[in-house]
Amino acid sequence: MILFGKKVEIYQSRNHTEFKALKKLLKKNGITYGSSWVQTEVACGCGAKINMRQVINPDYSPYIWYLYVRPENEERAKQLAAELPVRGEGNGIV
Repeated sequence: MILFGKKVEIYQSRNHTEFKALKKLLKKNGITYGSSWVQTEVACGCGAKINMRQVINPDYSPYIWYLYVRPENEERAKQLAAELPVRGEGNGIV
């Protein structure tokens, strides 16, 4: 986990499965990382429990996930992210 110091964003995507896989891969290779997410939009309708965009496209997500690493680990982390199989909305390598 990165709390203080310089951070470089290496990944940004709406694909949560790919995000979790990359986190696991970074941890396995001994690269410390920081992660965050942001909700870009609210569900459709008043108090909607079902988001119709997710019914139409199961890969849709109203969240964007980010991964950060230290500058000295940037090249290795981007290389690992590029090796990840692409699924859903595409590769989120920055």
